[in-house]
Amino acid sequence: MVNYVPPDEESDEGGGGAKGKKKKTKKDPNAPKRNMSAYFLFSNAMRNTIKAQNPDASFGELAKLISQNYKSLPEKERKKWEKKAEQDKARYSKEMEEYNA
Repeated sequence: MVNYVPPDEESDEGGGGAKGKKKKTKKDPNAPKRNMSAYFLFSNAMRNTIKAQNPDASFGELAKLISQNYKSLPEKERKKWEKKAEQDKARYSKEMEEYNA
């Protein structure tokens, strides 16, 4: 403790004592939206249908039902969603190139 030097108050920006904690950078509102995975595309398309079949299911229960339906998809149907995901990824890549140019 004889050689202890307390840190400067200016260097402790977090104030909570968490060392090395970085501030979150602000997201640009003009940046393109991220691409969605095959599961999320399927989820968005099927949510209303599954909610209509199970009107009193909670949000978590709906997520479980959607997940079960996605896992039980035949290979051909799953490929359809994966192809849509690839198209969305291509869209995102193109929009990011335009955004960064």
